Amino acid sequence: MKHQNYGMRDITEKDYDFIYQVKKNAYQKYVEMNYGSWDEEQQKAYFGRFMEAYKEGAYIITFDGQDIGFYNGCMEDGRYEIGNICIIPEYQNRGIGTAILKDILSAHADKEITIQYFKQNPVGRLYERLGFKPVGETSFHYQMVKE
Repeated sequence: MKHQNYGMRDITEKDYDFIYQVKKNAYQKYVEMNYGSWDEEQQKAYFGRFMEAYKEGAYIITFDGQDIGFYNGCMEDGRYEIGNICIIPEYQNRGIGTAILKDILSAHADKEITIQYFKQNPVGRLYERLGFKPVGETSFHYQMVKE
């Protein structure tokens, strides 16, 4: 089921709590699998640094006017790096994330596009379907590129 009803809007500081909760919901289980626990204080400090570094390329994902997720990406060494595409559970598996990815790929078709994800996350199959190829890994992540 494909949707074109999603939108993106610039984030404001008022969105930080929402973004933190969306990221926590998306990544807590993977953080716990890889690092043993989710330390709320540590994660909030990390999140603060993350927002300072990446807020320029960060957006709230909306659907029919409602905030449903968060996206960030940036140019890095001549490549476009997709950082996060996180959607709240009620809106997952509706094709929204796929539509967003396809639009990103289209908007940056003239560049190499990179992405990484936790090894336990099944999202890699989607990335492969969209033409990403594995190029490396860290202890906890797979790294992919679309030329």
